Amino acid sequence: MMQTMTCKRFVTGSLTLLTFAVATAVSAVEIEVGDTSASVYGYAKLDATYDRGDIKPTSSGLGNSIGFANLAVGDEATSSGHAAMHAWQSRLGVRTSTPTGQSDLITVIEGDFYGDGGGGFRLRHAYGSWNGITAGQLWTNFGSFVGDIPTLDFTGQIGRAGVNRQAQLRYSAGDFHVALEAPNGAVSGASYLGEGSERQNSLPDLTLRYESGMGNINYAAGALLRQVAFDDGERDDAATGWGLFVGGNVEVAQSTTLRALVAGGDGIGGYLNNSPAPAAYRDGDQLESLSAWGGTVGISQQVGPGSVNLAYSYASADWDDAETAGADVAAQDKARQLIHLNYLWSPAQRISYGVELAHVERKTVAGDSGDAWRLQGSVTYNF
Repeated sequence: MMQTMTCKRFVTGSLTLLTFAVATAVSAVEIEVGDTSASVYGYAKLDATYDRGDIKPTSSGLGNSIGFANLAVGDEATSSGHAAMHAWQSRLGVRTSTPTGQSDLITVIEGDFYGDGGGGFRLRHAYGSWNGITAGQLWTNFGSFVGDIPTLDFTGQIGRAGVNRQAQLRYSAGDFHVALEAPNGAVSGASYLGEGSERQNSLPDLTLRYESGMGNINYAAGALLRQVAFDDGERDDAATGWGLFVGGNVEVAQSTTLRALVAGGDGIGGYLNNSPAPAAYRDGDQLESLSAWGGTVGISQQVGPGSVNLAYSYASADWDDAETAGADVAAQDKARQLIHLNYLWSPAQRISYGVELAHVERKTVAGDSGDAWRLQGSVTYNF
């Protein structure tokens, strides 16, 4: 019983820390309609950024959230010193709960304003869950937040198992979760080296995850199996893709938490957060899968009314076979890395402040590299 209570306290503390960083919504308005209870939640968030370094002149800094494509490399022209402010991460959602006699029927519809490049309302979550069956759009099942370090930057750590949202049908039994996910979803990878118009999606992606904890440790592991294919009307081919991840966190002291996660695979594509490579490339009439891997490690330390968080994350792709086959991949990214250091604090309930320094770097197959710094401040008001 004591071990269970300790685990619950640690999980609660971990979730509180993550909530503080990404400003997960706090329920504000509760409505009862018959047996159904509904809550409206969300927050308003201001982000202010200043970027310096090897930044492409055609971009206005590193982007709304850190974008590696905005980094200039090698002899490319650069433009340093970009300031911006926006409120596009602000969020609005509705959650309902209805008892059915077997288990509660839960529905969630949530959106933010990151659509259309910034300012447009976009759908984040739209799903229902009942009796272990979840259907709709939500976080991909191939991923976990147990290894995440809180950041102000919306990109978060790279090299993690997919943290995007896509349509899926999921079944959960205790700590085990299995899902069939949309092959054309957000994390499937946009193209095969420019052959996006020939992409073929014939089968859903299969994802599995086990997530649990004991004492001061929380852990998760997952697997991915998918098909990547193309068909241009005259030629077609397919390859099998797969991925694995393992991660966890441990409270090493009352106010200190260590977190880490490693992920990788062949044909994993966008299921690796901010992967430098798509799932596959065309070699004549053949489709060849690309391997990629990455991970993150960090520490959170409570200091005063808030916490100091330091995270290092990395993502890499193996282009050797594509280069040997004659594919023009010299300008493709071979490795990316990202460092976050921040202090996050809450002066009052539902109010969060933060300041963060981030360093971003990328290196191409040809050996060209570029890097930049971002200073960011954020204010979040939950409702």
